[in-house]
Amino acid sequence: MSAVTSVIDRLRTRIGVDSAAIAATVEAGHVRRFVAAIGDANPRWEKEAPPTFLVALAPAMLHLAEAETYGKGWLNGGNRFEYFGPVMIGDNITATGRVADVYEKPGSTGNLLFIIFETDYVNQRGELVARLRGTAIRR
Repeated sequence: MSAVTSVIDRLRTRIGVDSAAIAATVEAGHVRRFVAAIGDANPRWEKEAPPTFLVALAPAMLHLAEAETYGKGWLNGGNRFEYFGPVMIGDNITATGRVADVYEKPGSTGNLLFIIFETDYVNQRGELVARLRGTAIRR
């Protein structure tokens, strides 16, 4: 078994395993700073958090130390949100992430490792308000 195969096999054992949950309150000041940074003055954001605000509460991907031995650098392969309900100022959001998939593909400069992450965002009433699916690429 090659070292690369070993890394991929170890990462695959993490598929579907929830990370430690991260809980945070959606604070008005934090939302105001976020809104200023993205340049969206919509008055809606005085009571509700903009959709992409959730990444300011919890990271979009997990740190997987074993992936660091594959290749030399990271690329962001993009994020996609699915929204189920609004995130209101004052909500307590719990984010739980997991590895959804791990695979390798050939690239023009060598093989690439793809790690697909999912993060569920749940409010204080236990309602799923959003799911983030992100792709990290190691080359």
